[in-house]
Amino acid sequence: MSSGLNVRKLLEGKVGEDELEHIPRAFEIIGDIAIVELDEVARKHAKLIADAIMQLNKNVKVVLNKVEDVSGKYRVPRYEVIAAKQNERNFSHIKKEFRPTKITETVHTEHGCKFLLDVSKVYFSARLSFERKRIAEMVRDGERVLVMFAGVGPFAIVIAKNANPAEVVGVELNPHAVEYFRKNVALNKVEDKVKVVEGDVAEIVPKLQYQFDRIVMPAPKDAPDYLEVALEKIKEGGMIHLYTFASEEEIESKDVVKRVEERCKKAGKKAEVVFFRKCGAVAPYHYRVVLDLKIG
Repeated sequence: MSSGLNVRKLLEGKVGEDELEHIPRAFEIIGDIAIVELDEVARKHAKLIADAIMQLNKNVKVVLNKVEDVSGKYRVPRYEVIAAKQNERNFSHIKKEFRPTKITETVHTEHGCKFLLDVSKVYFSARLSFERKRIAEMVRDGERVLVMFAGVGPFAIVIAKNANPAEVVGVELNPHAVEYFRKNVALNKVEDKVKVVEGDVAEIVPKLQYQFDRIVMPAPKDAPDYLEVALEKIKEGGMIHLYTFASEEEIESKDVVKRVEERCKKAGKKAEVVFFRKCGAVAPYHYRVVLDLKIG
């Protein structure tokens, strides 16, 4: 997440003082695409805002405005293009078969990995970059890891590239995400470590033949509904990384921790939350959080 405060500074004198308050305080950068959320007032100055963002971030060549939050079966946002420097986009360092061909496609780089994706067809959050590295650093040699709701493969591939697991299995429902996931496995040369499985985790995971040392559940809206599915596939002594949403009050009171531990108990599993942190605000006083659950 990049700060929008410098954008406001650049626009001083170009828009009214009362309108400056409507300029977004932050925006997300994925590859060479910047994503903003403009209200009705800010939208009148969309081109000025986009120009300021590209002036401050030389790597940004496309600016999108999010006009609809994540929705639908595959939890994908809707965007409008407010600025693009198509002739300046340069992906010559990427093999031809992995280069973006659409304005909403890009290649995002983090932790030594590259991810080809279309932000209009798949869900991807650059804000979880820290979490991907944090979990990769926890993976021990020879672990078998399951990533539910794997998307285009960021958790699975960062783990495969930065740790030494025996295998990482990624399960994803969105066919567009699965297509990019497979390409990203090849792009990052981790075919020997990462297995891509297309389908609903509720149907696929129970049919997997073995249990896992570690399970990652990075879809905060849906993941808690599938906790029992994960509990059936985690080894005794294994770790589940569960992402969910929680209010400031639930975090302060630890109600979110108690609720998850109680659900594990009802499922017949002893579990302890050994680590818990906020992973970014999603609304005023409402956050994405991660709970590291030690099983057994």
